Amino acid sequence: MKISERFVRFGLILMIAVSFYLTYLIWLGPTNRDGTVENQTDTEIQENLNYKEASDIFLPLRLARIQEDSAAETNTESLIRKVQEEVADARYTDGQIRSYHTREEFLEQSRMTDGIELAYTANMPITDYMETFHVNVPIEDQEAEGFSFFRVQLDFARKKIRLLNSQTQTILEATISSVTNIENTLEDNSAEWIDVFRDEYLSSSQFFTSEPVKLKMYSYISSTRPYTIFRDSFFSNPKNIRSSDGTANLNLYDGSESMTIQQNRQQVDFRGSVPLDEQFSIYETSYRYIRGLGTNYGSMRLFDQKEQMMDYRIFVEGFPIFSEQDEGRIMVQFSEIGQTSQANVEITANLNTIQVPIPSDQEVELPASYDVAQTLYGNGAEVGRLEAIIVGYSWKNLQDTGVVDLQPDWYIEYDDAWYSYEGLLKHLQEGEEQ
Repeated sequence: MKISERFVRFGLILMIAVSFYLTYLIWLGPTNRDGTVENQTDTEIQENLNYKEASDIFLPLRLARIQEDSAAETNTESLIRKVQEEVADARYTDGQIRSYHTREEFLEQSRMTDGIELAYTANMPITDYMETFHVNVPIEDQEAEGFSFFRVQLDFARKKIRLLNSQTQTILEATISSVTNIENTLEDNSAEWIDVFRDEYLSSSQFFTSEPVKLKMYSYISSTRPYTIFRDSFFSNPKNIRSSDGTANLNLYDGSESMTIQQNRQQVDFRGSVPLDEQFSIYETSYRYIRGLGTNYGSMRLFDQKEQMMDYRIFVEGFPIFSEQDEGRIMVQFSEIGQTSQANVEITANLNTIQVPIPSDQEVELPASYDVAQTLYGNGAEVGRLEAIIVGYSWKNLQDTGVVDLQPDWYIEYDDAWYSYEGLLKHLQEGEEQ
């Protein structure tokens, strides 16, 4: 046999051997059987998770710039993130918390002629805020305990930082060493600003637009995410879970933790328990559950918080998404279970999300938010019960196309619930008819 023929034969044998080996890895290898996680180590699972930083999840929602008699507002995430970083880098002294007996006293202390305001719709505890963003406002632990806020003010004229809670009429105030870096950041930005104003009679914390607002419509190709990304993010020990799919639903369980995937609704329901101690925080604890979703589920941020419930949503261009089927939304609910050392945790999510944007030049003109508020009051809304008006994007599935249209609209927080403008009008009219 010629030497060249021997090399050819040897090469063929080697290729066949490699082929068999690759086939084994693909079909019979331990990392690809059903029950994959039982053979993965905790380290391997953690390496596969694309953690999202808490500073991205808990970023403020809006930024307002106040100068003399004018104000403008933006939802541009990159600018809000940069300003928040500058707030964290600044040095503060003389921190103290004050409560005000009257609304006028509170308003007087929070008025400013030159500065910025970062706003949440969630009630942010000071301890979680300082730990997440590494903001070092000097305040005694005993004073900080229980203090929370909705707005952060940087008063450039008085060189003050204020954390405001209009519900309790309480302000944490401290002196800031310099605002130069923040002012420079505001000057050098490409954010989209909308002119706004404040009517203290209607709301001490809400900015309104006096003119109609034009906003882009967006279209995306939707995607159903694999349940495994929720499994690996929610379960304490994903390698130990077992599954049962004898019904229309897929059930996963491991000791005190369980998850059901309702395949007809694309819904995920998780149940578990968490230890209660002096350091327990619904913000930090809920973040530990969803951080592993990373970018697999879109640009997710904290949207709202009610009692023991955390409401996380996908954002598009800095605006939250609303959906009738809760697409793009994760709710984390805590409740006591009768044991002083444990609490129940329930998480609901939807497998559907948006993935690939489709170019579009369409725009929608929304009426001025001040006109929206006046119309709502004219239809029976009460001033004290209308808490916020924001822009949100409604999720509209285009049937049998796999495409989602995102259409801007005004969303209103009324009596601790969120409604679209038309939805709240209908709710108010139905209430009058009863």
